[in-house]
Amino acid sequence: MPDDLDPQVQLVITAPAKYGADLAAYVECRTTLGILTQLFVSAKKSVVVSAPFLQEGAGLAGGSLNRTLDATLRRGVDVNVLSTRRGLKTLAVYEQRNYPGRLHMFHPEGETPDEKRLGSHAKFCISDETQAYIGSANLTGPGLNENLEMGVLVRGDVAHQLERFWRYAVEIGLFIPLAQ
Repeated sequence: MPDDLDPQVQLVITAPAKYGADLAAYVECRTTLGILTQLFVSAKKSVVVSAPFLQEGAGLAGGSLNRTLDATLRRGVDVNVLSTRRGLKTLAVYEQRNYPGRLHMFHPEGETPDEKRLGSHAKFCISDETQAYIGSANLTGPGLNENLEMGVLVRGDVAHQLERFWRYAVEIGLFIPLAQ
């Protein structure tokens, strides 16, 4: 990594599978799926994930990230997910599971029932207030494996700032717990 890059911030990409590994190696950056997996695996207390679009069979609801979510909850780590009501339905199976870690689901206050107004288009993932991904990738098959997406992995103060944003947004009712 060049000396003039801040180790507190790293570029993160998703690229079509045909180009992904070569592009990430050439640019010396990380992949979105790899970073999200790392954030879940390294968490000791909590993970917060915001993605307006979740997809049945992909992302948190299928594939390797779903297995990572399952293992994280089994380790006793709490996971907060912010998405649309429709997206959160893809995680309904977790409502019946009794894990040491709890899955808490939230939707934006401004979301309309027909999703013409999402209320939030933010995509981020925070691990224990110490590191976070902020980027463009939805947690869908295309967002994690096919589209060109970009983001950053941040550590330290910016990750802590994002965690404070999350907590305050819940406190003031910008993000509302999903009614069970």
